[in-house]
Amino acid sequence: MDVLLGLDLGTTNCKALAFDLDGRLVGSASAPTPALPSTGSNPADRSIPLYDAEALWQVSARLMREVNQQLGSNQRVAALAVASMGESGVLADADGIPLAPVLNWYDRRTVPWNDWWRKRLDETTIYQITGLPLDHIYSAHKLLWHRQHDPTTFERAQTWLGLSDWIAFRLTGKRTTSYSMASRTMLFDLRTYTWSEELLRLADLPASLLPPALPSGEIIGQVTQEAARVTGLAAGTSVATGGHDHICAALAAGVTEPGTALNSSGTTDTVLGALKAPVLSEEVASSGLCCGCHTARGRYYLVGGFMSGAVVSWLTRLLGGNDGGPDAVAELMDEAASAPVLAKDTWFLPYLGGSGPPDRDPNAWGAWLGLRLNHSRGDLVRAAMEGLCFALRYLLEGHRRITGDPIRELRAVGGGTRNIWWQRLKADVLGLTIEVPDVSEVTARGAALLGGIAVGVYADEVEAAARAYRPARRFQPDAARHAIYDAAYRDVFLELYPTLRGLPLATAGKDYEG
Repeated sequence: MDVLLGLDLGTTNCKALAFDLDGRLVGSASAPTPALPSTGSNPADRSIPLYDAEALWQVSARLMREVNQQLGSNQRVAALAVASMGESGVLADADGIPLAPVLNWYDRRTVPWNDWWRKRLDETTIYQITGLPLDHIYSAHKLLWHRQHDPTTFERAQTWLGLSDWIAFRLTGKRTTSYSMASRTMLFDLRTYTWSEELLRLADLPASLLPPALPSGEIIGQVTQEAARVTGLAAGTSVATGGHDHICAALAAGVTEPGTALNSSGTTDTVLGALKAPVLSEEVASSGLCCGCHTARGRYYLVGGFMSGAVVSWLTRLLGGNDGGPDAVAELMDEAASAPVLAKDTWFLPYLGGSGPPDRDPNAWGAWLGLRLNHSRGDLVRAAMEGLCFALRYLLEGHRRITGDPIRELRAVGGGTRNIWWQRLKADVLGLTIEVPDVSEVTARGAALLGGIAVGVYADEVEAAARAYRPARRFQPDAARHAIYDAAYRDVFLELYPTLRGLPLATAGKDYEG
């Protein structure tokens, strides 16, 4: 019996999972993502770990071997693909040997290159080529940092490989990338599916440094004899192009056509919707939303998010009264669930770290409003959770305004889905059905499906998703509560931030005596 293998190289953990052809889990293994202590003169740099490319390969190989050992004698891995974080990459020489540590995707030592780009090209033009608002996280910034940090070593570099591309290279010896991963470099032209000559020229980067880009779900090559020895896979097993982890998850959740969106909730609440064509207008460029190539062939995506899980963690530390662990979160959520709808007219703006798309404002700030002596801790938490849901609705409406495609259903993944009350609250505030898939590891399943598409198990991405996707839970909005929230959103929430934005902040950050 054939099975499909998917790898997920995440910021915190690496996972290898095997699925049958109907997307049911048949084997799994995971391990912490191997990290190196960071270096640098800035303490902020030293707090962010680096990665070791060889260690990532060794861990991935071990996990593949462990999963392979779990399979029955009648089960055979027919194909595999890899998903990973999107912006980190491996700088390799002509022999494929890594030349430098891998910068974490959010490493802030590349922030100065935002100004470097601004001096050479306006941000709207960058967006209209790449679909990306200028930000320090992208691969282009990391390449420029490597060149400045160690120019002698950089001269020996022959290839830049995203982390999913790196594992595929170690399996097959082939240097390629997917459109999905290329979309996170800030060097890829979405309109032509090619590396941008204009951006490479401005950055003085050789086109040869970037590997050929292919759609996700195409065969790269086969597992070599050496890779077979260390992974336990059969030599000759097909390896397909995978992709960026969020976009692989969207495929597995069936988010391949307009109208359904992926809502990933962890540290942030992220909404990803599928598009039939890229949206590259000046309005989108200023919104903070990102556009890129989907793992579904011929499709694009629009994605944006805001801090949500980080706000929940802040609430727990502030109001939990203990170590802020899962028990404290559960206690606060129980109290919030028992509080009345709209928390006795208490309102919360959740912009504790600035506001995100579709109206990006790093200087935005959060607030509770309407506090009275009769408000309880549960009221405060409920108001905060309702505020997060209102912010999610605002993001969804921004997506609809820009694309013209209303989102009618959400597929929810991530750690936030364990909070059942939060999912119900989202459904009530948004007036949308929310489905949670039957497995939590949708990213690895999406990668596995791409392997199946590449070898013809599925005719296309739509068939793959339809065969593998099954909802475990479905949350329907309560009509009466939605009517209350709908009026509150339109009449109050939308007016709060513009009103607060006008307040003077002349004393912010200053110390005064007496």
